[in-house]
Amino acid sequence: MTIVLKELDKEKFSINVTAWLDSDYLIEGCTTNFKDVVIDTLIQTISDIVEKDEWNLQYFEKDEAEKLFNAFMKNSKIIVRLNKKIDELNYDFKEVTIEFYLSENEKKRIAEIYLDNILNEDRYLDECIFENLEEKNIDIISELLSDEVYQLLSPDEIKAKFNHKLDKIINEKV
Repeated sequence: MTIVLKELDKEKFSINVTAWLDSDYLIEGCTTNFKDVVIDTLIQTISDIVEKDEWNLQYFEKDEAEKLFNAFMKNSKIIVRLNKKIDELNYDFKEVTIEFYLSENEKKRIAEIYLDNILNEDRYLDECIFENLEEKNIDIISELLSDEVYQLLSPDEIKAKFNHKLDKIINEKV
């Protein structure tokens, strides 16, 4: 069995970004990051698909989650393990191939959703993004945000898309 993913559920992804940011707020930490939100959303998406046939996606170890993210970024394949309870004592197991075919525009849109969410979160910006910046200018911030989304958006694309928000944020911080 092969599952082909051509897009990511943008609403689910946005909800996951918000959940990570809420968690950061509660623990006063800076754990929100693009990779983990993508991984969470991919796992939820794959689970939703296989659960229709009463299969369960087995737990992802850290290195497996990393492989899942890399497959997403490179539009490659990954094999995941599923299980299904047959009766009280027995389970059935199988492996499924997940193939990623996301266009660059789709990946850019996902990066935009992520950045849009974090740029609306003042506490996260202050404590996690701007905390160690000596100079807060649009070029430095755009480069930092481009790195945050694994260069799916270039600094110039970030400046073009989020110029108004970035100018407002910088003016408030200066």
